[in-house]
Amino acid sequence: MKNLMFLIIFAFTLGNTFQVVAQKKSDPVAFYKSSMDCMDCEKKLFEHLRFERGVKDLKVDHVSNTIKIVYAEKRTNEEALKKAVEKKGYVADKITDEEYLKLVETAVSRPQNNGHKH
Repeated sequence: MKNLMFLIIFAFTLGNTFQVVAQKKSDPVAFYKSSMDCMDCEKKLFEHLRFERGVKDLKVDHVSNTIKIVYAEKRTNEEALKKAVEKKGYVADKITDEEYLKLVETAVSRPQNNGHKH
């Protein structure tokens, strides 16, 4: 009987632990529309931003001119990330996740321009 009671308490505790982990707040995501216009611009921004303090995940796309950054809230913020993009000479206009998705969808449906505009 003691073993059964122990197993029930153990299972209950384990179940609550998983529930707390699953409820953990996800990392914030910042979305920007940028002024990059070629693959070299994309690479340059990616290489710069991936080492920026607090950046956990990153997607830079020259076709849609967008940047998506998952970051650690305790280590950086949206303004610091915007300044990091601008430091490399590009525009970083904050956009919503809906605007980001629309820009990416539109870019996928149009032909790519691999030429550099500068």
